[in-house]
Amino acid sequence: MTHILWRRTRAAGFYLILLGVTGASLLPTLWILSTSLKTPGEYFTFPPIWFPRRPTLEHYRLLFGEYGGVQYLRNSLLISGGNTLLVLALSIPTAYALARYRVGGRVLPFWILSQRMLPPIALVIPLFLLYAKLHLLDTFPGLILAYTIFNIPLAVWLLIGFFQDFPRDIQDQAMVDGCSELGSVTRVILPVIAPGVMVVALLTFTLCWNDLLLALTLTRSSTRTIMVFFTSALYAPTDVQFGSASASIVLGVIPAFVITLCGQRYLVRGLSMGGVKG
Repeated sequence: MTHILWRRTRAAGFYLILLGVTGASLLPTLWILSTSLKTPGEYFTFPPIWFPRRPTLEHYRLLFGEYGGVQYLRNSLLISGGNTLLVLALSIPTAYALARYRVGGRVLPFWILSQRMLPPIALVIPLFLLYAKLHLLDTFPGLILAYTIFNIPLAVWLLIGFFQDFPRDIQDQAMVDGCSELGSVTRVILPVIAPGVMVVALLTFTLCWNDLLLALTLTRSSTRTIMVFFTSALYAPTDVQFGSASASIVLGVIPAFVITLCGQRYLVRGLSMGGVKG
């Protein structure tokens, strides 16, 4: 009886600690959400008001109307979505060739991964000068291509593990039954490793969505992303629109959060698949 009571007490304490850590982690997010619904008089009040007494959507109305936040949100969705599709289109065949045919031996995969370790800030100035010569500044193809260059190494490295874990015998059997090699990849391998592909897509989309350095350097007005909008449009030396800034942060978090939530089932399966070697 004492042993059972001790186990239950220990489990309750463990869950209380997890609940406290989760609450502390979510506190800044909840504060930003609360501030986005407050009036200026409420978020300047001391002591602070945790929950708005008169919730208002005025900051969101200004964000969508006067500040033009919809354009920046659209730009971010187009750039992040285009980058994700291009990265998958290039990294899937590359990872398959490296995993199945050992192209480059053991050196090439590590060299590809090492390119991800190169800090983007080291290439910003050369990339800016190159884009200026090629007239790619402030263009969607230019920004998508820049993100693709930086995201492909990680995508290829992750996908190599998923292709290596897939049993070669199953693919050979499909080819014996009349399937071409391309058909075996698209009809047999990719449906099985779809959770792994979803993991790569989510990581690529999130890395592109949250980036500020390249977006700040290679954009002007036409392709400015939501992250650049956060740091420039709502801040001035003498005035900071705290309510609108909080609303813009909420607006910027929602798409990535929704996409991750919808792909959570594939994300968990993909991570567990990549962590178990066959």
